[in-house]
Amino acid sequence: MSRRLLVSLAVFVLVGFAARPAAAAPDRKACIAAADDGQKLRDEAKLASAREKFISCADKACPGAVSKQCASWVEEVDREMPTLSFRAKDETGREILDAQVFVDGAPFAGAIQSKAAPIDPGSHNVRVVRKDGKSLEDTILVRASEKDRIVELAFPAARPETPPPPALVAPPPKPQAQSAGFHVPWYAWVGVGVGAAGGVGTVAFALSAKSDEDGYRSTCAPACSEGDKSGVQTKVVLANVSMGVGIAGLGFAVVSTVLANLGGGKEKTQASRGAAPSLALTRDGGVLLLRGGF
Repeated sequence: MSRRLLVSLAVFVLVGFAARPAAAAPDRKACIAAADDGQKLRDEAKLASAREKFISCADKACPGAVSKQCASWVEEVDREMPTLSFRAKDETGREILDAQVFVDGAPFAGAIQSKAAPIDPGSHNVRVVRKDGKSLEDTILVRASEKDRIVELAFPAARPETPPPPALVAPPPKPQAQSAGFHVPWYAWVGVGVGAAGGVGTVAFALSAKSDEDGYRSTCAPACSEGDKSGVQTKVVLANVSMGVGIAGLGFAVVSTVLANLGGGKEKTQASRGAAPSLALTRDGGVLLLRGGF
């Protein structure tokens, strides 16, 4: 009985060892399926998933040809697989170390790290979330075989508050010119005086010449001497000259008055027309000065 039991145990152990490699051996169809799936994922630029498939079919337990081919594909994917790391800066330009990075909605290698991590080539949406909850998004394009790329995302600096524009103040109104009204300038009065004097002289010489002529007609006419006649003619000439001087004086007065009042020629502002007294103090005393426009 004991001998038969030992033989049975030996057979059982041998069967167990023989059955273990058969149970642990990978499925041939699974190896081929993994190789096919890996190639499809590689063509779709999903290199991370393709790499996992190629590692699966590169197992030594798979058929030799399949294992060898999958191993070479793993090396090719490793060469084409891009790697990148992220850098974030706050509004002041300081680097943020405790921010969380999300790529296409999924966490990327935990918090920000200095070591580059693999990523599939193509367009990706990147979002950085700070500890205080503020976030920043961007879209990046990752190219195949791009290694150790650093993607930097910086929060925009706070814009300084722009002060409101100064209120516009209307300039003070310009002093309006005030018309002096109709007036006769002083030099026009000189012309009036000359005209009056000429008129008086004309009347005086004319009356004197008339009186002499009447006297000569009653006394010596028609045999009056040439001296008597020349005296009368001289007074007549003087009367004409006086009349001319008087007319010229009156004409000057009229013309100068018209020009002084024509077109506001004599308009003056309050500042230019006023005669404001001013007091200047010196060592010897004060001096009162009068200034003004005429």
